[in-house]
Amino acid sequence: MEFPTKVALAQTVPVLPQGPGWWYEPKYDGHRTVLRRTDETVVLYARSGRAVTQHWMDLAVAGMELRPGTVLDGEAVIWRDGRFDFAAAQSRAASSTTRAPRPGSPAPGLLRLLGCFAAPGPGYR
Repeated sequence: MEFPTKVALAQTVPVLPQGPGWWYEPKYDGHRTVLRRTDETVVLYARSGRAVTQHWMDLAVAGMELRPGTVLDGEAVIWRDGRFDFAAAQSRAASSTTRAPRPGSPAPGLLRLLGCFAAPGPGYR
């Protein structure tokens, strides 16, 4: 797999299509993110392909628990006051790397999984 990789993007439509073969999922207020666990580290990519690990360091730290070779597709979100906070996610994504929240911040990032591009080993879930 080449990195950064392209992800499928949601489309807005006026009416939901009907018939067999259609799947739907809600769009949360976050940023499309691919998490790649390498042998030594975790790298997070925005949908543009830009590395955003420094902005979502709490997700990178959590990703170190995954087996090397794991690649997840998801949406980086922030849950605050009982809802997803898009302004907080935008602020985090636009922050300088020196001002990005660190693990343990009062508004931690979460990765809402959309899919798994790679999972090493049999029976890995």
